[in-house]
Amino acid sequence: TALCMMGLQYLDVSIYQMLRGSGIIFVALMKQHVMKEHLQKFHWVGVFWNVISVVIVGGTALLASSSGEKDDSAASTSQTFLGVCLLMAGAFVQAVQFVFEEHVMKM
Repeated sequence: TALCMMGLQYLDVSIYQMLRGSGIIFVALMKQHVMKEHLQKFHWVGVFWNVISVVIVGGTALLASSSGEKDDSAASTSQTFLGVCLLMAGAFVQAVQFVFEEHVMKM
Protein backbone atom coordinates (compact mmCIF):
# COMPACT_ATOMS: atom_id res chain seq x y z
CA THR A 1 0.00 0.00 0.00
CA ALA A 2 2.92 2.33 0.66
CA LEU A 3 4.08 1.92 -2.95
CA CYS A 4 0.60 2.79 -4.18
CA MET A 5 0.51 5.89 -2.01
CA MET A 6 3.90 7.01 -3.32
CA GLY A 7 2.61 6.53 -6.87
CA LEU A 8 -0.50 8.56 -6.03
CA GLN A 9 1.71 11.62 -5.49
CA TYR A 10 2.46 11.65 -9.23
CA LEU A 11 -0.97 10.65 -10.59
CA ASP A 12 -4.50 11.96 -10.58
CA VAL A 13 -6.82 10.13 -8.22
CA SER A 14 -9.00 8.90 -11.09
CA ILE A 15 -5.97 7.35 -12.83
CA TYR A 16 -4.82 5.83 -9.54
CA GLN A 17 -8.19 4.22 -8.89
CA MET A 18 -8.46 2.76 -12.38
CA LEU A 19 -4.91 1.36 -12.35
CA ARG A 20 -5.52 -0.43 -9.07
CA GLY A 21 -7.54 -2.88 -11.15
CA SER A 22 -4.22 -4.30 -12.32
CA GLY A 23 -4.19 -6.35 -9.12
CA ILE A 24 -6.76 -8.62 -10.76
CA ILE A 25 -4.31 -9.36 -13.55
CA PHE A 26 -1.49 -10.22 -11.17
CA VAL A 27 -3.70 -12.42 -9.00
CA ALA A 28 -4.99 -14.35 -12.02
CA LEU A 29 -1.46 -14.96 -13.32
CA MET A 30 -0.22 -16.12 -9.91
CA LYS A 31 -3.21 -18.39 -9.36
CA GLN A 32 -2.54 -20.04 -12.71
CA HIS A 33 1.24 -20.34 -12.50
CA VAL A 34 2.12 -20.35 -8.80
CA MET A 35 -0.85 -22.09 -7.22
CA LYS A 36 -1.44 -24.26 -10.31
CA GLU A 37 -5.18 -23.58 -10.30
CA HIS A 38 -6.89 -23.73 -13.68
CA LEU A 39 -8.93 -20.63 -14.46
CA GLN A 40 -12.00 -20.85 -16.67
CA LYS A 41 -12.07 -19.23 -20.10
CA PHE A 42 -14.48 -16.53 -18.92
CA HIS A 43 -11.98 -15.61 -16.19
CA TRP A 44 -9.32 -15.06 -18.85
CA VAL A 45 -11.74 -12.93 -20.87
CA GLY A 46 -12.19 -10.72 -17.81
CA VAL A 47 -8.43 -10.55 -17.27
CA PHE A 48 -7.97 -9.63 -20.93
CA TRP A 49 -10.36 -6.69 -20.58
CA ASN A 50 -8.56 -5.59 -17.43
CA VAL A 51 -5.26 -5.61 -19.33
CA ILE A 52 -6.82 -3.50 -22.09
CA SER A 53 -8.23 -1.01 -19.59
CA VAL A 54 -4.93 -0.70 -17.68
CA VAL A 55 -3.03 -0.08 -20.94
CA ILE A 56 -5.56 2.54 -22.07
CA VAL A 57 -5.65 4.36 -18.73
CA GLY A 58 -1.88 4.23 -18.23
CA GLY A 59 -1.26 5.38 -21.79
CA THR A 60 -3.76 8.20 -21.39
CA ALA A 61 -2.03 9.36 -18.22
CA LEU A 62 1.34 9.43 -19.99
CA LEU A 63 -0.05 11.19 -23.05
CA ALA A 64 -1.87 13.77 -20.94
CA SER A 65 1.32 14.60 -19.06
CA SER A 66 3.27 15.08 -22.30
CA SER A 67 0.62 17.19 -24.04
CA GLY A 68 2.54 20.37 -23.28
CA GLU A 69 0.11 21.96 -20.87
CA LYS A 70 1.82 24.67 -18.84
CA ASP A 71 -0.11 23.93 -15.65
CA ASP A 72 2.07 24.03 -12.52
CA SER A 73 0.14 21.16 -10.93
CA ALA A 74 0.61 18.85 -13.91
CA ALA A 75 3.35 16.26 -13.44
CA SER A 76 6.00 15.72 -16.08
CA THR A 77 6.01 12.59 -18.21
CA SER A 78 8.83 11.03 -16.18
CA GLN A 79 6.99 11.70 -12.92
CA THR A 80 3.81 10.22 -14.34
CA PHE A 81 5.72 7.16 -15.55
CA LEU A 82 7.27 6.81 -12.07
CA GLY A 83 3.80 7.05 -10.53
CA VAL A 84 2.43 4.35 -12.83
CA CYS A 85 5.42 2.08 -12.08
CA LEU A 86 5.10 2.57 -8.32
CA LEU A 87 1.39 1.88 -8.50
CA MET A 88 1.91 -1.30 -10.52
CA ALA A 89 4.60 -2.47 -8.09
CA GLY A 90 2.21 -1.83 -5.20
CA ALA A 91 -0.58 -3.72 -6.96
CA PHE A 92 1.81 -6.63 -7.51
CA VAL A 93 2.75 -6.71 -3.82
CA GLN A 94 -0.92 -6.65 -2.86
CA ALA A 95 -1.62 -9.48 -5.30
CA VAL A 96 1.17 -11.55 -3.74
CA GLN A 97 -0.44 -10.95 -0.36
CA PHE A 98 -3.88 -12.03 -1.64
CA VAL A 99 -2.49 -15.24 -3.17
CA PHE A 100 -0.48 -16.00 -0.04
CA GLU A 101 -3.56 -15.51 2.15
CA GLU A 102 -5.57 -17.85 -0.06
CA HIS A 103 -2.80 -20.45 0.09
CA VAL A 104 -2.68 -20.24 3.90
CA MET A 105 -6.47 -20.54 4.16
CA LYS A 106 -6.41 -23.74 2.08
CA MET A 107 -3.89 -25.39 4.40
